[in-house]
Amino acid sequence: MSFLRILPAQVALLLLAALFMRLGFPLIMIVPMTVLLMLGLLVPWAEARALMAGVMGFCSLLWAFMTWLRVQERLAYGEPWSRLAGILMGVTLFTAWSAWLVWSARKADQHRFGTPGLGTTSLDQSAT
Repeated sequence: MSFLRILPAQVALLLLAALFMRLGFPLIMIVPMTVLLMLGLLVPWAEARALMAGVMGFCSLLWAFMTWLRVQERLAYGEPWSRLAGILMGVTLFTAWSAWLVWSARKADQHRFGTPGLGTTSLDQSAT
């Protein structure tokens, strides 16, 4: 997985960690920071990358919920809300895009290295 596919996911995870800090949940920051570390170390396991893509997808749903929650709060107080909605929806779409990049990198690696359990691998061919 190339560095350019990882970079948006790392930025999205840092944004999520900042959201948790703002909400007052510093211990929940462990989840995005752990996934950030796994992405930074280029963990080669397809299952771990599937987990990373799942976490990123959940993060995009979390951002969408936060957008709805904050817009409802602004509407209740009669304050302007359109700029807030635009910014938070941009963050939501960016997070969803980064999850898609991690998922597509996982699929590209499976195609390049072969899916385990289907056919032979280079180790099986060298043993014969």
